[in-house]
Parts: sequence; C-alpha cells; structure tokens
Amino acid sequence: MADTKWWLVCYDVRDPKRLRKCARHMEGYGERVQYSVFRCWMSQTQVERLRWELTQLLASEDEVMLIPLPQASVDGIVGIHGSDRPPEWTAEPPRHRIV
Repeated sequence: MADTKWWLVCYDVRDPKRLRKCARHMEGYGERVQYSVFRCWMSQTQVERLRWELTQLLASEDEVMLIPLPQASVDGIVGIHGSDRPPEWTAEPPRHRIV
C-alpha cells in the first residue's frame, strides 16, 4: 500500500477498565513503545477505522492522539544511548500481520 506509514498512537484513558480495553485493542494494531504509546504500520483507511473503533471504546473525557511519522522522523529516531537507534524502527513494514 502506497499510503501505508508509521503512526504513533498515544492515549490518556481515565478509567482503568477502559484503559485495559484500549490497550488490548491497540495490541491488534501495533507494538507497544511505552505504557500508553503504540507504533503502528497503517494505511489511511486503517487509521480511520481505528479512530472509529476507539470512539466506541472510550469516553469523551479520554484523550487519543494519532500522529503520522514522516520518513525523516523515523530515520532520525535514536535510543537512550545517543546514536543507538532502535533497529525495529525502519521504513519497512513489520513482519507480523497488523489488523
């Protein structure tokens, strides 16, 4: 898919039950980077579907951000030790199937 790229999905869910549901749902889309941050390899259609699904799971008091990552940003990611870049953050799609 030509329009497929990396996205960061970050959320702040106030209710523990909704938080667990959101985290389980996000595991079907990508890989956890931090507790409430996932990286996902998605097309625009998948992003729109995820947005709709999250509106069904979450309440209006919860916050979600879907941030597209331009290739220059992905190329510039470094780890906690200066120039150590997480090797899995490449322009290539992940090897496992993302919904």
